[in-house]
Amino acid sequence: MDLRGIEIFLAICEKGGLTAAGAALGLTQAGVSQHLQKLERDVGLTLMDRTVRPPRLTPGGEYLRKRGRALMREIEDIRAGLQRYQRHDIPELRLGIIESVASALLPHLVRRLSRSVGSLSVTSGTTHPLLPELLRGELDMVISSEQIEDEATFATEPLLAEPVVMVLPKGRPHPRDWDEINAMAQDLDFIAYGTRRRLGRIVRHQFERFDVRTRGNLEFDSSVALFDLVTSGAGWAATTPMCMLCAGIDENDVEIVTFPDVTPMRSINTIWVREREDTSVHMVTALCRTVFAEIAPRLQRRAGGAGDRVQVLTG
Repeated sequence: MDLRGIEIFLAICEKGGLTAAGAALGLTQAGVSQHLQKLERDVGLTLMDRTVRPPRLTPGGEYLRKRGRALMREIEDIRAGLQRYQRHDIPELRLGIIESVASALLPHLVRRLSRSVGSLSVTSGTTHPLLPELLRGELDMVISSEQIEDEATFATEPLLAEPVVMVLPKGRPHPRDWDEINAMAQDLDFIAYGTRRRLGRIVRHQFERFDVRTRGNLEFDSSVALFDLVTSGAGWAATTPMCMLCAGIDENDVEIVTFPDVTPMRSINTIWVREREDTSVHMVTALCRTVFAEIAPRLQRRAGGAGDRVQVLTG
């Protein structure tokens, strides 16, 4: 259907007649009539009963009036959106980033996005429900360690893989096997991440697998609070190089020890809703990989003997 014809038809409905619609649109009454006739031929229906005065909408005309108004509002929204693209490649971007990545990634990412993005907003936190907000359309994409099961709804791109390592107070002897880890776990409090964090679940699975029974009941969502206790000598923990970097922990502040036999891993991914996919998600994904490649040496230094396990992933 001709959008101009629908626009003229709606003007007839709003102004109450062909002459008034023509005056509002800068057309003659004959020109308005021609557009209306063409629209009726296009749809194969009489939209307006002209045998009565004033002309009255037919049932089909009433349907087009209701749906046509919604259509024209959508067209105006599209026009406004396209005008925003005249100024920026991405008019608006709403990111959700987990706390254990945000402070290391954001300064570099914001600098690279500043010329391409008109309006940038970032939601972060330790246990903020990012995926529900993504699904509701309140975020455009998420950078998270969560693993997606609903692949029909969500799309993901891997960014970074990093090892989970043990961090001990400075000067503490390094356990060499699981027996020595168990002995340390009975001698020194274990400071854990809460179960709402994927990292906390990864560590618990590792301990259950090798029957490690930890002492202590301290749980934190914040890496900063966790490292404060470790560096003070109050306990030990299991974490990742990225968590250490974001918390401002230098590799010389603690003892970093890899797990024997098996190295548990955490991956960082970009996540978005498939039906809302556009070029912005791929642009941000590429920029994140660039940033991670730049900071990878700093992560490798915080990986103990597992520096080679820090890898920027390319999909």
